[in-house]
Amino acid sequence: MPHLRQKNVQQQNANDAKSIQREAVYWRQRGAPVALQRVGESRGIDWSRAIILRLELDFPGMPALWGELLTQDGRFVAFEIDSDSTHKEVLAVDRWEDVTAEENLGVHNRGIGKGHGAIALETQHELAARDRTA
Repeated sequence: MPHLRQKNVQQQNANDAKSIQREAVYWRQRGAPVALQRVGESRGIDWSRAIILRLELDFPGMPALWGELLTQDGRFVAFEIDSDSTHKEVLAVDRWEDVTAEENLGVHNRGIGKGHGAIALETQHELAARDRTA
């Protein structure tokens, strides 16, 4: 069996950035489910500047919508929202929690380089800069 070379820290960080960007761009182009948009707007989310980091729909054993977003103010929010089957009507907000303190915002972590939170913030800034020039 061939030995696979492990990616270096910069490659791992680049892969993480690509993954975050892919998810954020996907939901920006597609639009977040209406139920998530409504809950976010009622809590001050500016969807033109916030990014969705992770969004799971109809995952067995979980609320209809759950994941994490990065607000326009650089805050990380974990959410769990029960909605109808079309994800338009909000049935309950089980969780809307600022989890910024739990994110790794370090840019020089030994062995891993940039933390996931730092990469997410950089990605958000890059997308905002791209939006301004578009």
